[in-house]
Amino acid sequence: MILVLASIIAVFLAGTVCGIFAMLVIGIHSEERRAMRHGASSSRTGAVSRRVLSTRTTCDDVPERVPAGR
Repeated sequence: MILVLASIIAVFLAGTVCGIFAMLVIGIHSEERRAMRHGASSSRTGAVSRRVLSTRTTCDDVPERVPAGR
């Protein structure tokens, strides 16, 4: 019984991961197509994939520190 339950959970989690990966791939392809057409607006999947795959961190927005004038 526990083995069946563990198998069902494993299949569900694998399907979830594959679904998320598929949405990222679809978003990347839609952004590539949008970039080729100038003036086209961004799609929801493209915006989500940009947000998930972005390498920016919160400290990127912080201006550089000015050294103390000693």
